[in-house]
Amino acid sequence: MLPGYTTTTIDNFTYSVANINQVLANLPAPSKVLEPGSTGFYIDPNYRNPVTEEFNIGWAHSINDSSSVEADYVHVLSLHENKTRLINPKLPLVGSTGAIDYTQSYRPLTAAFEAAGVPVLGSVRDESSIGRSRYDGLSVAYKQRLSRHFSINASYTFAMAYGYDENPYHSYAKDPYEQLNPQDWGPNPNDERHHVTISGLVKLPYGFDFAPILQYGSARPYDITSPHDYLGYGNGSALYGVLVPKGDPTNYTYALTSGLTSAQLREAYFEGTLTTAKWDALRGDATFNLDARLAKNIKLKERLNLQLIAQAFDLTNRANYGPNFGKNISASNYMHPVGWINPSSSITPRSLIGEFGFRLSF
Repeated sequence: MLPGYTTTTIDNFTYSVANINQVLANLPAPSKVLEPGSTGFYIDPNYRNPVTEEFNIGWAHSINDSSSVEADYVHVLSLHENKTRLINPKLPLVGSTGAIDYTQSYRPLTAAFEAAGVPVLGSVRDESSIGRSRYDGLSVAYKQRLSRHFSINASYTFAMAYGYDENPYHSYAKDPYEQLNPQDWGPNPNDERHHVTISGLVKLPYGFDFAPILQYGSARPYDITSPHDYLGYGNGSALYGVLVPKGDPTNYTYALTSGLTSAQLREAYFEGTLTTAKWDALRGDATFNLDARLAKNIKLKERLNLQLIAQAFDLTNRANYGPNFGKNISASNYMHPVGWINPSSSITPRSLIGEFGFRLSF
């Protein structure tokens, strides 16, 4: 409770500028002192705005009066994207004899903080503009306008979207000393290699119109995570890299099955026998959806038309998991579906549904 206030319910609170100002005036001032061990963020002094280099080329050909084919190629290279760098990582402790103790760590900026007489921070992160990504896509389409009682639109896209650990929230390197590590270069979460869309309209006898639409997308990738910070850099749980042998890069559960301790795994990484798994190494399920609409036109008068409509969604009753699979290599749901391609407010898969309606036009 704020000083000078009595308990009240939201029902008794009247929203007004005066009341809001009163609440703000009684809020305690923010602390000006950093607590030891706090995480520090700052913008790199050499930060640059991101830019893109892009070009596209297209070709279209009319086959006849009612149909055509098109082809388009798009290339986009994004430069100076945001990337968060950990500049005060935990490092293995080096003893007085030069021996490395992989069970203990120190942060390289600790001595500088102490010498300056300021609180000793823990993780210090620099928002820099060294990231990059690229997209290349080739699309081919066939279009036929309504002719001989049917029309069709069909398209196929072959695309690749790659970047350095392109997390939607923050882009971090698993190893802060390898900011542009080839292991961190991989497909973006929205990388869909193949996508097919087919839609059409068929004019049936007795005034019926049938309009199906089919969509298919190949599996999108997802990243895998480790239950422990085996590298020991102190990046945070969301950044724990999965360690794999260099000679067996798809052995993602090696850290769990090798029998090695965390210190031994860390030592093996620093000695070069282990590396981090590729970014977005696994892919989920392909997406498939088929919808259809059937309409009946009834002409009531010269300018009055009644249309009866029946439409169905997800005719195959397929639960599309997409890339929503368990990511933690030690979890029971690892590589098993944990969700669906749905609006964020939905907790159930999209299933077969139908609806009926009518439209009166005049």
